[in-house]
Amino acid sequence: MTDRKVMIEVKHLTKSFGDTVVLKDINFEIKEKEVVVIIGPSGSGKSTVLRCLNYLETPSSGEIIIDGIPLKEGTNLNTIRREVGMVFQRFNLFPNMSVLENVMLAPVQVRGKKPEDAQREALQLLKRVGLDHKASAMPDELSGGQQQRVAIARSLAMNPQILLFDEPTSALDPEMVKEVLDVMKSLAREGMTMVVVTHEMGFAKEVGDRVLFVDGGLIVEENDPESFFSSPKHKRTQDFLAKVL
Repeated sequence: MTDRKVMIEVKHLTKSFGDTVVLKDINFEIKEKEVVVIIGPSGSGKSTVLRCLNYLETPSSGEIIIDGIPLKEGTNLNTIRREVGMVFQRFNLFPNMSVLENVMLAPVQVRGKKPEDAQREALQLLKRVGLDHKASAMPDELSGGQQQRVAIARSLAMNPQILLFDEPTSALDPEMVKEVLDVMKSLAREGMTMVVVTHEMGFAKEVGDRVLFVDGGLIVEENDPESFFSSPKHKRTQDFLAKVL
């Protein structure tokens, strides 16, 4: 992975909400086609890290560079956001639009695609996530797992270079988790650059190239999954893993 280009650089990232410091001097980089999994206890700052990567939260200080371009408030955010897709914990589908219309919307409105081209590609993406037979359904007719798979197809419709996942399975019933993780695993196999905040340790072990453990607004430990789970170095990591594994 040494010769792959760096897609995300985070340098000295801090984030405060009022007097509360949520992130303290976060530094990491992510290379093309790498899958990095961020884990940690609730309130540790892991989702805030993710939301800073596309400026859904504005960093208090530090620098974020996406594919060589520094992110700056108001200058190039829309350009960058086209390249960075995000899948949320809640599916955020438009309830008044069909599944197909949800997936088509951004390519037509943001990328200026012809509707017929966007429709053809949307149907291909729905097939990829196993839901082409639900194209005309409304979101409330779908299970949570199906809605999340539509949300992934919608992110892919913009043809992003990077996908961010913010606890994509935590709002799902346990039996629906696998169908979403299976789609994410297939994206990883196809070489999508991914940053995943999750509680799914099995996914981190199986799919992650690296695991970052965030606690108290700091990256406490990072390593490849094998080393991270079998021989964590820091006591805080050891304590956390003892509770969740």
